[in-house]
Amino acid sequence: MNSQHVVREVALTETSTASTGLPTCVLACPICNTKNWHYAQNVRRATLSQCTNCGLLATTSFLQSHLDIEELYDVTPQNYEEYRKYYLGSRLAFYKRILPKLSPFFKTARLLEIGSGYGYFLGMASRAGWDAEGVEISKYACEVARSRGCKVHQKDLLAVDLPLESHDVVVMWDVIEHLTDVEKIVERCVALLRPGGALVARTPDARALQYTKGFFRAAYRHLAYPANTAEHIFHFTPERLSRLMARNEFQEINIDTSDKWEERPVSGRNRFVRIGRYLILRHAYIKRWPYEFVVTAVKG
Repeated sequence: MNSQHVVREVALTETSTASTGLPTCVLACPICNTKNWHYAQNVRRATLSQCTNCGLLATTSFLQSHLDIEELYDVTPQNYEEYRKYYLGSRLAFYKRILPKLSPFFKTARLLEIGSGYGYFLGMASRAGWDAEGVEISKYACEVARSRGCKVHQKDLLAVDLPLESHDVVVMWDVIEHLTDVEKIVERCVALLRPGGALVARTPDARALQYTKGFFRAAYRHLAYPANTAEHIFHFTPERLSRLMARNEFQEINIDTSDKWEERPVSGRNRFVRIGRYLILRHAYIKRWPYEFVVTAVKG
């Protein structure tokens, strides 16, 4: 489940943007397990709500309509072409940088990627000596990955029969923010990892969504922040995602906020939109504004 997926929009009710709260919510906060949300702000096409207990941000439409995740995302050959044109280069640059950082956990060589998409990371990991397999809900993405020689299960992670404590590493690249059942997925990852194994996940840094004054800050939030905010269910900061990991069996949690310019995709079908995003992203990169982060959580 990456940025190439298409999201089916869920209509907002009038009460969803009321400052008095969101009485129709069905999703609980994965950090504190409460359902007390209030209106926070609008970003791009999305209305965001905030957990009144822990402060986690979420996209309001998803809070109100708990859809089957397989109904939320789908890809087509056109999406794949757009992915290769606008996103693949930056993804490969990230994969090349992050893959060596997984080597300290190499014991059995087994690696699982959740939301493995078109299989580019799986292929790179396999060439590096990992016994890599993926889980992906998109039928078309699985077909592409398998055509490239990747081992992929077309299922939700919770429905895949995998041996317990059998993997050195479980990875999620720009996936965890798309999950409605984050805590269950994390618990499943714990069960699949051997002691000393690691869950490694990358996600946009929601500190970039904090309201601040200034044209470029506003432009960054609304036009160039890592992915389309409306497609994300929960918006994590390093502190809040670390709290979620710590509630499970992870004893060592590390946060990496470093990134490279070549890892930032500049997308948009309109040339002028791409130029605008390039300038905003470049300004944000120079200013070192929050972009994405990687959490590495080691099982005790």
